[in-house]
Amino acid sequence: MNIDELAKKELELHCKVEQLNGTIEEKADQVVYFGITREYRSIHQEYSRLSKNNLEALKRGLFIIWYASSEPTWLTGIGELDSDAEERIIKTLDRRLKQGITDYELNWMLDYFSTWDYVFERFKGFNNFQNRLKCESKTALPDKIDRKEMEKRGQMGHYWNSLTIFNKETSS
Repeated sequence: MNIDELAKKELELHCKVEQLNGTIEEKADQVVYFGITREYRSIHQEYSRLSKNNLEALKRGLFIIWYASSEPTWLTGIGELDSDAEERIIKTLDRRLKQGITDYELNWMLDYFSTWDYVFERFKGFNNFQNRLKCESKTALPDKIDRKEMEKRGQMGHYWNSLTIFNKETSS
């Protein structure tokens, strides 16, 4: 699948999760029963595969790792991820950080994620990544984001669009 197909699939899964009914426990069972967690694992594996040569796939894969650890499965549809896929994404990110190949968005994402210090503890062997998370100098979030473009970026885009810290206007 390409990056656009993955985003579309993510949004379809997100809609399925939003339509689930019942208690938290029932929703947690339903995301597994209906194969949503399995499909999300597959999407994440595909982002991992693409991440070496595609910065957007790297960002989305990193977001999914963070989101899976910071929010419950019944809310996100994301369950246990493939550890090899996670490591491939972090390894690629670590290499990019070492080489200084990032962009503004990835930098503010990393700084946003760094406030959840427990999320990335299991990736201790990736020194460039760990040092970047601990960096005192933080990249500020933008005042606004292009909400129309974010809508095309899967659950990551949906999440960023949901935050009230970004101005409601669409940037140009």
